[in-house]
Amino acid sequence: MKNKFIYLLFIFLFFCNIQFNLFHLIPKERFEYSKAEVSEMLIIGKLLNSQQGGIFEDGGFTGIFYTDHDFSSRNLAGKKSYAKFVNNEHPKKYYYWAYKSQIGGQAILYSVFDKIFGLDNNVEILIFRMLNSLSLSVLLTLILVWVKRKFGLATCVISFLLILPNYWIFLYGKSTWWCNWVYFLPFVYSLFYFEKNKGDYSIKKYISIFSLLFFVKFWFTGFEFITVFLISSAIPYIYYLFENKLSFYFKFIWSHILIVVTPLILTVLFQLYQFKLLTGNFGDGIAHLVDAYSRRANGEYMYKGEYAYLNTLKQYHLDIILRYVGGSFINEDFIKLPFIVIIILGIISSVFLYVKNIDRKLVATTWFSIAAPLSWLILFKEHAHIHPHIDFFIWYCPFLILLIIVISLALSFFFKNMKVIK
Repeated sequence: MKNKFIYLLFIFLFFCNIQFNLFHLIPKERFEYSKAEVSEMLIIGKLLNSQQGGIFEDGGFTGIFYTDHDFSSRNLAGKKSYAKFVNNEHPKKYYYWAYKSQIGGQAILYSVFDKIFGLDNNVEILIFRMLNSLSLSVLLTLILVWVKRKFGLATCVISFLLILPNYWIFLYGKSTWWCNWVYFLPFVYSLFYFEKNKGDYSIKKYISIFSLLFFVKFWFTGFEFITVFLISSAIPYIYYLFENKLSFYFKFIWSHILIVVTPLILTVLFQLYQFKLLTGNFGDGIAHLVDAYSRRANGEYMYKGEYAYLNTLKQYHLDIILRYVGGSFINEDFIKLPFIVIIILGIISSVFLYVKNIDRKLVATTWFSIAAPLSWLILFKEHAHIHPHIDFFIWYCPFLILLIIVISLALSFFFKNMKVIK
């Protein structure tokens, strides 16, 4: 009963932090911005479009709903449509700019909800945000439940206290667009799956459930942070099953190819179907997907028109890594502590645990997981350069969460030896 109360308290505090910034752990300016974050205007546009048409109006894509003839700025048009939406108006659609790089599955579900219940727009958007906040809070708490079972209550509580001030993991937790909770779904599931089954597990069950969870991710957020998601999802598999044998690597690669391929194909086919609805042919969809990949991965891609200024941000040197280890993980209004601080603390704690021979596998797996955020910063450098308002989040998928657990485990062991915790 005591443990259940603690877990419910964790969920409640996480939720209040995400939804209301109750403890002011998120910088005020960033939290205010996240209330109507630019990308969320694509959701609002989709809802307005669906309200006046069908769920698959304009292919069912999210987008910008233009309420007048002013086409000078998508951002301005998005703000205008947002104002109309929260005032429960039904503006005439002069034009709809579809965002075609994702299927917008989350917005399709929101539109279905809207069609069924037809609630006040403000109530609906609040419900959608609260569901996202709650989902992230529950998944983070489940990670702490796993920590409690593996390493004890002290490590669990310390982990919670160290996670809470890391505002980047919570900043867009309520966003109806980003749906950050989906990035932790396979990771959390496999932690409990392998803890329960250990060596005696069903590979068929693992592949089938993981494929479903991967489809959920692709449905909600498309291929955003795809390398981060793929690597982070495999971390529990490596932690529980790692063997330094060639057969292990073959089995690992084979199973995860199967896990990725089916939901990937289904997602792409659905997106091509949307293009068929929007433009009348599948070729436009194929061309767009190729172009979208080029924009995010190719440093030579040149922006045109109103986005030409982004070309100046694409100089790729060591500066991108320095930028992402130099940003603060604590509310800068209080004190600025760059990510490198927590990484250094993690190194010290890792050495301590290794010397004491305390769960060396956790230490090794944690440092392997740094490949997840680095994969994005290196392979998708263009995205990292122009999206510093969100890309800090990838540090927590799940590298920094695991590093915090490592630090907490070291502190717990140290305090027990000091007889501070009994």
